[in-house]
Amino acid sequence: MNIELITSPANPRVKFAAGLRDAKNRRRENRFLIDGAASIHVALDAGVQIAEIFVSQQAWDRPDAQIASLSRRTAGEPMRWTCLSEAAMQKIQYGQQDQQLIAVAIPLDTSIDSLSARASVTASSSSHELFLVLDRLEKPGNLGAAMRTADAAGATAVLLSDPACDPWNPNAIRASLGAIFTVPIASGSWHDIFSWLSYRSVRCFAARTDKTAPYWSISYPEKTAIVIGSEAHGLEDRWKSDEILPVHIPMFGKIDSLNASITGSILLFEVIRQRPTH
Repeated sequence: MNIELITSPANPRVKFAAGLRDAKNRRRENRFLIDGAASIHVALDAGVQIAEIFVSQQAWDRPDAQIASLSRRTAGEPMRWTCLSEAAMQKIQYGQQDQQLIAVAIPLDTSIDSLSARASVTASSSSHELFLVLDRLEKPGNLGAAMRTADAAGATAVLLSDPACDPWNPNAIRASLGAIFTVPIASGSWHDIFSWLSYRSVRCFAARTDKTAPYWSISYPEKTAIVIGSEAHGLEDRWKSDEILPVHIPMFGKIDSLNASITGSILLFEVIRQRPTH
């Protein structure tokens, strides 16, 4: 494979890639970064389109198994491989992260309107559906952790209700270990998401800190959505209605709060615990 070597951190392509660490640039350019060979492999498996792969000169000269495999896999594909000197690679790396491979990718369609087709492909052949709704989630690390839980639980999709966090934030992708590509994800207003779930006859269960029904006392239906609030504010009253059942996780310490991704883990796995094994 012929590959171009760039040595200057001031090169326009290097500066463009470095700028994608910023959400404003990601939105404007409709591009995002994927750090590391493992996550790039997962993204390709999920059908994510890669525009360019930057590899450090050191890694290109002495590739490990993952880089060698990725090089073979993408041979003949319409994507550019570019080798960067140490100084140029440091320009697009994040903080102290010593990633030897960074990809520029094109975001998947995360509109709620497109989700029906995507979710139906990954849904089980049974009638069971399981959604995780994250309302106004703010922290990329929590989103990434929640995506890993959703993947482990076999969730049908993760729905971002009025998100304050960009799903293509490199920190979210890194924290998800690539799970952000393995589970269908959609963003929208809380109203659009609730309407979409209602149309599919999915029952919503909202996690709350007030003393409502404990989560283990509920019999979860075949089509269930677990709704988790933001780290700072929890769930607003808009997620209160006769169609939404509040549940809570009893806590016995002095701090009446759990991390959003931990709350999601407890509730999702209670739902699947109640379902018959296949």
